[in-house]
Amino acid sequence: MATNDNGISKDSVPTGWTLVAIIVFISMALYNVVELSFIILATFKRRSGLYFWSFVVAAWGIAPYAVGFLLKALQVMSTTWVYVTLIVIGWCAMVSGQSVVLYSRLHLVMLSDRRLRMILTMIIVDGIICHIPIIVMVYGANSPNPQPYIVPYSVYEKVQVTIFFIQEVIISGCYIYETTRLIRISREVRDRDGTRSLMAHLILVNIFIVMVDITILALEYAGLYDLQTAYKALVYSVKLKLEFSILNRLVELSTRSTNGGLAVHRGNVWMDTLDGGKQKRVVEQGLGNKVQVHSEVSSAKAQGKNIAMTTEISIQRSRRRSEWESDGNSADDRSDIARAASSSSRQGIIEDRYC
Repeated sequence: MATNDNGISKDSVPTGWTLVAIIVFISMALYNVVELSFIILATFKRRSGLYFWSFVVAAWGIAPYAVGFLLKALQVMSTTWVYVTLIVIGWCAMVSGQSVVLYSRLHLVMLSDRRLRMILTMIIVDGIICHIPIIVMVYGANSPNPQPYIVPYSVYEKVQVTIFFIQEVIISGCYIYETTRLIRISREVRDRDGTRSLMAHLILVNIFIVMVDITILALEYAGLYDLQTAYKALVYSVKLKLEFSILNRLVELSTRSTNGGLAVHRGNVWMDTLDGGKQKRVVEQGLGNKVQVHSEVSSAKAQGKNIAMTTEISIQRSRRRSEWESDGNSADDRSDIARAASSSSRQGIIEDRYC
């Protein structure tokens, strides 16, 4: 089976329609990287936080990965370590970076810190057990004596593709499950600000991510290594563009809610639609999760026929006051703020920040 995995070693050169398909996939991926770069610079006003930097690493990691495989396919240089180095650097940034992007927005819907830590641990462990062996095998398979590495590389390539597929399925599955729970809660507010529509959109995006990952898995198990690696660059660039689809929907919801006063917070750290800095925790004694859903008419101030009405969904976790006081200004006091300024004054953005 290993001998059918085309493109593993430096001596396996794609030709004909396979080469054309590789060039097309890589060209589209590189175009998406350029587009993503402009979108990133135009969208993020505050260039900090885990979400921003993981997005940058994942997007810009596609470029060296794609260029490395393009140089290998075209055989334009005899020095193999140059394109192999580009491939491994780009691959690590692209694959693990994508998982961190998914993780960095999971806390918006998942209230369990323990589960979040477990998912982060999974990403780190999978990165170690997959990246390090593959890096060694890629250099070996493209060395002057590639034969000892081709069979183990062929086997472990399938293993790592499967592991990363399962990893993204787990993250997306958690996101879908938690978002579905929030949809049930949002029914009580009559979908005034499109909350349920937004959450349904997020679920569909995560389902699509899983589906395109299945196509990568299918190409790998079909023994089409050269096509799978080029196609993977395109798929990961498309998945990052879908992240901006999610971002745009959050901006849309926040902009519509600026006058409506919609706010969602986790652990008493507000996910606010208004421009604001680090929010102050107000913690009461007690344990457990609390959900508040209420609507009210603001201060009975009617102008003509217009009455301002606010709807608030408050999802919070309470811990004993002593536990919060002991934390001080530790890393647990982190805030992730989704905000959009008024459309009449400045362009809405989403800020993801860890304090």
